[in-house]
Amino acid sequence: MSEHSSEIVVGIDFGTTSGVDEKLVVNLLMPSRHSGVSWAVNGGSKVIRLINNWPDPTAQNASKDKVPSSISYVDGKPQKWGYTVGLTDESFRWVKILLEENHKYITTVEPVRNSNQLLTKVDKKAHEVVADYLRLLWEYTLDDIQKFHPTFREIFALRVVLTVPAMWSPAAKDKTLQAARMAGMPSSIKLVTEPEAAALATLKDKAADNALKDLISYEVQQLNPLKIKECAIGDGMLKPVPLRSCNSLSCEYSGGLCGSVFLDTNFQKYIETIVGEAQYNSIKETNRKKMMKEFEYGIKRTFNEKTDQTYSVDLRGVRDDYKNNVIDDTITVSM
Repeated sequence: MSEHSSEIVVGIDFGTTSGVDEKLVVNLLMPSRHSGVSWAVNGGSKVIRLINNWPDPTAQNASKDKVPSSISYVDGKPQKWGYTVGLTDESFRWVKILLEENHKYITTVEPVRNSNQLLTKVDKKAHEVVADYLRLLWEYTLDDIQKFHPTFREIFALRVVLTVPAMWSPAAKDKTLQAARMAGMPSSIKLVTEPEAAALATLKDKAADNALKDLISYEVQQLNPLKIKECAIGDGMLKPVPLRSCNSLSCEYSGGLCGSVFLDTNFQKYIETIVGEAQYNSIKETNRKKMMKEFEYGIKRTFNEKTDQTYSVDLRGVRDDYKNNVIDDTITVSM
């Protein structure tokens, strides 16, 4: 029995927000590119605290809900993380994919491939890099909680829930747990798959809005290939009614990476098509990073369906091309 009257439940998510139902709730989001943290005391008004004051020397993104899942090293020790990682810093991105040994994206997706090569340079293993990043994120989260509850360590016990990709192998799950424990988190950690976490969060959100209707219940008969049986159908009042005859559905499941990083890749290919491969490859790495940063926080986040909308980003190091709207180190594109 814990000596604490309540507990802090921490959810570390590599994808979608998870919902947990006990005492003080903390959600740490760690998708491939960005991480986020929210927490709330599950009692009284249950006000959720969403951390959006991440360390940022430029202050450009100081009020963003998420922080980049990036970390850089000097002499084998963590130097910068999140927004503090500069354009000229050699940093890890998408390093979580390296927890899955022999993952196909290690050789086919550039950020993953670069991070894999960087492991040798800093003399670290993937789970050690993940641990260093999670440690910095965890320490920042604890500091944030302490601002609102100065004596929380005396009042609340700590319990951690981690979300992992649905297709994660047992070995990758073990490395995830190892990284979290190395980061200083409690040893009693539970894993939850991302789809399950997303479903729980959605159900909780919709229930709060009284928007849940006609639930259908299924029985999982077999996992691989997946086979489910429809067991009950909702009556519109959230009271499942058993079916006399159950319908079965069988399918094989698979999984892979998806996300905004592929938008980045396609945008880079689009720009390369305009200026030509040789000229694009001659652009300094720092200038490419500046261009992609403007795309990340400008075009990608303000894009809408208007067909006549134009956008501009810095494109230094290429010749002016009035035909393709490349003028004075800037390219204007239509989406």
